[in-house]
Amino acid sequence: MSEPQEKMAATLAAQAHQKETQARFRTEVIEGGGDYVIADAVTPHEIFHTLDIPVISLAWYSAVIAAKRLSPYYFELMDQLGYHDGLPRYGSLPFMTTLDGDPERAPYGGLPKPMLILERLRGDFGQKIGEQWSRAFGGAPLVALDSSSVSELRPSWYTRSQHDWEELYETPRLDFQVEQLRGLIVVSETLSHRNLDMAEFRAVMHRVNRAGELVDKAKQIIARTRPAPVALPEQLTNIMAATWSRGSQWAIDHLQAYCDELEMRAEKGVAACPNERVRLLWVNNGLWFNTAFYRAFEEKYGAVFVWSMYSNFFSDGYRKYFGEDDDPLRALAARHISMNEQLHLPGWMSEWIIQQARDYQCDAAVMLVPVGDRMASFGTKLCALALEQAGIPVLTLTASMVDARLWDNDAMIARVEAFLEDRVMT
Repeated sequence: MSEPQEKMAATLAAQAHQKETQARFRTEVIEGGGDYVIADAVTPHEIFHTLDIPVISLAWYSAVIAAKRLSPYYFELMDQLGYHDGLPRYGSLPFMTTLDGDPERAPYGGLPKPMLILERLRGDFGQKIGEQWSRAFGGAPLVALDSSSVSELRPSWYTRSQHDWEELYETPRLDFQVEQLRGLIVVSETLSHRNLDMAEFRAVMHRVNRAGELVDKAKQIIARTRPAPVALPEQLTNIMAATWSRGSQWAIDHLQAYCDELEMRAEKGVAACPNERVRLLWVNNGLWFNTAFYRAFEEKYGAVFVWSMYSNFFSDGYRKYFGEDDDPLRALAARHISMNEQLHLPGWMSEWIIQQARDYQCDAAVMLVPVGDRMASFGTKLCALALEQAGIPVLTLTASMVDARLWDNDAMIARVEAFLEDRVMT
């Protein structure tokens, strides 16, 4: 492994912000009994940001549990309680912390009863987990948003989705989604005894767009600079901190500082791996319990992971521009309505990732094929085939992004090394 470079100032600031957010959650929610929402990652958090209600994302909390090396304990508990091992790991892991009922063990003191649980209907098990979780909390309201299928996967969604989203996502689907969002607002206002300020909501939506522009700027810097000025784990820290705080002025200020520091590092030749020879894509969800894996091939091979879907989905998928006379709820509907197709399903997934490979000058891809998460597995084989046909060698690793029990680090390193030697560096 390459000698670790000093962390970026932006990375330290992102970590400090996360700690401050966690401290606020403990003070206001756990100790103070304030409202908060547990929400699927692909749901409209912007409504709650406008209402100033904290949101705990399922994906984020699962990643934290995994990063703290707690997932083996909770998955063993899941086995002991008789839940089958086909449950999606992202969604079931936070649920287990509630069934365990030990705030001393759970990250940040565990999750108290929420104001509501917000789910997106996109798999076989999510709604049933939500229903059981609601009962485990003693009757927390569960809201499940549906998302009808698109009738046509129009090409180049990532170049059209910022402005041409009405045609891209289809008017009847958006109409249906807006009605659901209006219902969600009514429920949220009733439960919280707060009113959604539409002027502030517009401002939140515009700030998300501005943050997306800065994420795109960061992409351009990293993509064109060889050797890369930042390692993938630091990309994840900076982009995800802004993602979970999207719509805030902090996210904009932080991403601007991140871009400025990337520019400075690029100009000075500061490199994550000075002997960079090979650029790799990491396809699918992050390996949250072992992000050091991304840097395991730098010293021996000069092989650097420079991209994951978190690097710039914010810029390509979140930005939805709208005029002052337009309904911002419609733009919000467009922001979330097709996230699953874009990230995980054949067609849109592979088309976007091939473009990222070209933009980032990547030589090959390593693809995580998730265990126990059908929705994240649907498009992987076809995406791997499409990458290969585009001249980008692919190695697939079957594993879980949060279940460390299923990961043999030495064996996985050996597989990537063989892939580099046999198919990439020949």
